[in-house]
Amino acid sequence: MSEIKIDTSRTNTTTHRAVLRSAEIKRLVWEEVCRQAGVDPLDASVGVRVELSSRSGGDIEALATITVHHETSGEVAGE
Repeated sequence: MSEIKIDTSRTNTTTHRAVLRSAEIKRLVWEEVCRQAGVDPLDASVGVRVELSSRSGGDIEALATITVHHETSGEVAGE
């Protein structure tokens, strides 16, 4: 066997990695969607649902549905 040439280089970097399970991914998605929509996800009148699906080519898609129940929150229709 011929000798294997190994090139080694050193860089000044820090790498952070995290493995997230589906429940953690869903939580991050609904938290961000609620934040951008200006909705408090912990409010009793708010319902959250996230569905994850795999697409061809390895893409993963998340569908987030945030529902605000206005009757529960005390709002009147049309306000």
